[in-house]
Amino acid sequence: MAFAATELMPFAVSRYRHLYPHIDVNLRYIRTQGQKLALAHDEVDVGYMIGPFDHADFHTLLLSADPLYVLAPGNHRFTRLHEVRPTDLVEDDIILGDMIEWEAYRWRLDDMFSAEGVPLRIKLEASNTLALLSLVAAGLGITIYPESLINSLGRNVEIRPVFHQDFRIQTVLVWKRANRAKSARNFVEVAKHLPALG
Repeated sequence: MAFAATELMPFAVSRYRHLYPHIDVNLRYIRTQGQKLALAHDEVDVGYMIGPFDHADFHTLLLSADPLYVLAPGNHRFTRLHEVRPTDLVEDDIILGDMIEWEAYRWRLDDMFSAEGVPLRIKLEASNTLALLSLVAAGLGITIYPESLINSLGRNVEIRPVFHQDFRIQTVLVWKRANRAKSARNFVEVAKHLPALG
């Protein structure tokens, strides 16, 4: 999924291929909910997904807990702030990924903001990150991104951290407990022991 695609997954795959060049690695982009199904049906061995995820049939390894950031157009009032509190977003139009591709992320955001008494005013949806950034840059609203995607942003948006310790998005590595394949176990070990990124 997108949040793991910038650093966590590529570095793990690179290291794995270096250590195990004789093993074929096939990559597939699958949204979090789809990964749960693919893992359950043995269609994939290991998945990077939005956490937390607790299920008796699966092992889960927390890889990161990314702080969230607000992305706003260059002329937005947030550009005068060093950090943004969740309650600062009460009256803003929000642009988020659509429910087809981004449902797990949207659910997590809803949980976090609801806990603070902040209803998100979602005015536009897009299916990919490039469209989200373009809509924000055009001044149509703001969006909320995890830190793992910040380095891939263009220059047309302003970035401010969300000032709240609980506003983080987890990326977890998940694999089926019944999967005894040595190649899958080796990949988990590689992912677990990667040096800290960032």
